Amino acid sequence: MKKILAVFDGVNYSGNTSNFGIELAQKTDSLLVGVFLHDLTYSRFVYTYAWDVPTQYYYGFQEIEEQENLKIKENVEVFKKLCSAAGVKHKIHLDNGVPLQELLKESAFADLILIDTTTSFLKIGDRSPSIFLKDLLSEAKSPILILPDKQQVIKDAVIAYDGSDSSVFALKMFSYLFPEWDNLPTTVLTVNHSTSNHIPKNRDLKDLAGLHFKNITYEVLNGEPETEIKKHLRKHPESIVIMGSYGRSTWSRMFHASLSNKLLQDVKVPLFIAHQ
Repeated sequence: MKKILAVFDGVNYSGNTSNFGIELAQKTDSLLVGVFLHDLTYSRFVYTYAWDVPTQYYYGFQEIEEQENLKIKENVEVFKKLCSAAGVKHKIHLDNGVPLQELLKESAFADLILIDTTTSFLKIGDRSPSIFLKDLLSEAKSPILILPDKQQVIKDAVIAYDGSDSSVFALKMFSYLFPEWDNLPTTVLTVNHSTSNHIPKNRDLKDLAGLHFKNITYEVLNGEPETEIKKHLRKHPESIVIMGSYGRSTWSRMFHASLSNKLLQDVKVPLFIAHQ
């Protein structure tokens, strides 16, 4: 891994994302790019053209934008000082416009995106993840590591595996990007609705996974995936979860969006997502 995007809502700085990103960049000797997104679309939800905005509202929007620009500058300086103090190579990207579109462009030229669950530009109520984050998960052109809102030490890994190409791809990408974690206790977890202990493509999986991870075990649970995986993770709260594509193909039928939402919101573990 050589290039990491640490994504921030420019106005609402995440110390968790910056701390994790700096530590990861130190370990991997990577360039850490602070991507500060600024949503400039709020006034356009109501008014299509600037000349349609009533004078009193126009100056209100202008004042808000000036305050936000000042806050972004302060947050950028905090990030730069932390990176410099840690001896981490870093750059700043200021993306103004529609946040999702800007970040998707950036993602094509990065090895990994770091983002946390508090990043939201179109948040509705207390739902987690936000609409912005859900759209990013399905459209990003690089793997994503989603961090919970509080920093935690990662002591083991759980690979959610259902036999699909997507879950195998996620396993490989995690290994390629994080070779320094190949000694972590790693569990390949499969959930069957029936009482079967069958692991799909068992021999092929073990041939591959055994070469990538030095401390690996295999576990089959029986029941509803949502219930069983949450139970497992509550017993292992310091895990990182590796899963395939978000809301696509076979994996979404087992490890569907509602489960990933619950992992982010209820269990609060880091979630690594990769899709082809």
